[in-house]
Amino acid sequence: MKFQFLSFLLAVAVLMAPGRGGAAQDQFPFQIFDRYLGPLIQQIGMPGLSAVILQKGQTVWEKYYGYADVENQIPTSSRTLYPVGGITQAMTGVLVGVCADRYFFPVDQDIRAFDPAFPVADTSVRQVLAHATGGRFRYDPVLFQSLTPVVEHCTKQAFRQALATEVLDRLALQNSVPGLDLDRAEGAAARELFTPAAVERYQRLLANVAVPYRIDAKGRSFRSEYPQFSLDAASGLVATASDLAKFEGELDKRNGVPLSFSTLNQMWSNARFNVNNVQIEMPTGLGWFVTMESNQRLVWTFGHLRDASSALIVKMPSRQLTLILVANSGGLAQGYDLENANVTSSPFVKIFLRLFI
Repeated sequence: MKFQFLSFLLAVAVLMAPGRGGAAQDQFPFQIFDRYLGPLIQQIGMPGLSAVILQKGQTVWEKYYGYADVENQIPTSSRTLYPVGGITQAMTGVLVGVCADRYFFPVDQDIRAFDPAFPVADTSVRQVLAHATGGRFRYDPVLFQSLTPVVEHCTKQAFRQALATEVLDRLALQNSVPGLDLDRAEGAAARELFTPAAVERYQRLLANVAVPYRIDAKGRSFRSEYPQFSLDAASGLVATASDLAKFEGELDKRNGVPLSFSTLNQMWSNARFNVNNVQIEMPTGLGWFVTMESNQRLVWTFGHLRDASSALIVKMPSRQLTLILVANSGGLAQGYDLENANVTSSPFVKIFLRLFI
């Protein structure tokens, strides 16, 4: 696979040589990206994938590959929903940002004021948002869950309600659902948080959730089960690629909705903490990863429900470009070391950077 990928990069370099101009050249990187994704998806063995690219906050390219349900031959589409795992953390970052802007919530206070059982003393809300418990980077979704009561304290709402009110409804993300359990028996208490009309709409949307699949070492896919159904600050959102694109497009407007420009800038800038009188820069902002790759600052986030689904959002602020990928298998994340802030280990990101830098 490595040889094939390097050969493809060489082909791209030749095709993108000077001499191609006009409108055709403007569309050329998107066409090549499309040509790359199909074979790569097949090589990995991914049953389905939805892809969107934004430029200046507007969708300029989208494509839907494979099947949301292989056994019943239901193709992926703009209506296909996926549990997006850790992508939820970016929305938690927005919620804490809303708290800071609207309610003057101090993000540097101790997380134990909201979660007394938090395992590391002297850890601030800001540090948890940056995956910097103890002042050093460590990606840990379990610790990130402790932000759930932070949001609930600030907004005076259950976390699901806050996410629905401040993000899904406010940004008109009409094809997203705050938790898979809203149409399951164990979701009875969660359903009580919403009006009957809202619950009916959520349940109708959940009929379009992609079937999850496990991929083996030979690239064969097998139907599996989602390991998580509820919602907290670290995981649980269910969304379409189109709604994730709308979310990103609204943030790119930087117009104060749903949070101020200065707070958004903090979210998308590297967090820094003093450890033993030495300032250490994190590969994270607040709810996002922030890393330098090929002399470009990338703001990104990923989700991974093992053997079930995965998602990846990569923003290139200097080019005003955003890539959004969601899949009904772990193929976008498994084995790519994303949890260690190594986004360029992903072949999807490698070709995106090669084509658009």
